[in-house]
Amino acid sequence: MARNAMQLLHKFDTMASQIPELYLYFYGRIAWRFEPIQLGGNYCRQAFEAGLSNGNIAMSFHCAIQAVKNSFFSGTNLRVILKEIDYYLHLLETYKCELAKNYMLIFRETVSFLIDDGAETSIAEKAVVGEINDASNKMRDAVFFHSAIRAYFTGHNSRSLYFSEKYAELYGQGGNSATYVLKLYHGERYEGLNLTHLFEFE
Repeated sequence: MARNAMQLLHKFDTMASQIPELYLYFYGRIAWRFEPIQLGGNYCRQAFEAGLSNGNIAMSFHCAIQAVKNSFFSGTNLRVILKEIDYYLHLLETYKCELAKNYMLIFRETVSFLIDDGAETSIAEKAVVGEINDASNKMRDAVFFHSAIRAYFTGHNSRSLYFSEKYAELYGQGGNSATYVLKLYHGERYEGLNLTHLFEFE
């Protein structure tokens, strides 16, 4: 039903001011289940531009985060992703949005780590993540996810599994695209989620 609604939006284009919200929730959080993840990234970038043009700054940068995430999950060249992140960070110097900036910085740190362990690509500024054991901390999911990714690619599988399960606890059985990336890495060892409903969209 959501997909049909989005097709109508594309056809009639009568709700331009609502594009950031609509694209974020559909292409950032729903469409990855049944449409190419690259498509979601492209639409989130469009939503980012639309949000900037109509003054919806906070939502615009939420769309940018989803665009980066989709690029990362779809296997886009890491140096391309790094360049995109730096573009958003440059804009965030003008458009002050601390939560979005912290998400971008933690994503940047992971991408830099995967490229060259930060040897040539890291920057001095780091994300402010706060107290991770605080349930109200909005950065917890990002810290758990990125810790799992970094541990996995350095061969620390047990540590990666630990953070993957901590991430899964935040989302339960419903999950999101990141939970399925972590499930893919850990296979049957990762008990946090059941993937079978992914294939029920025929």
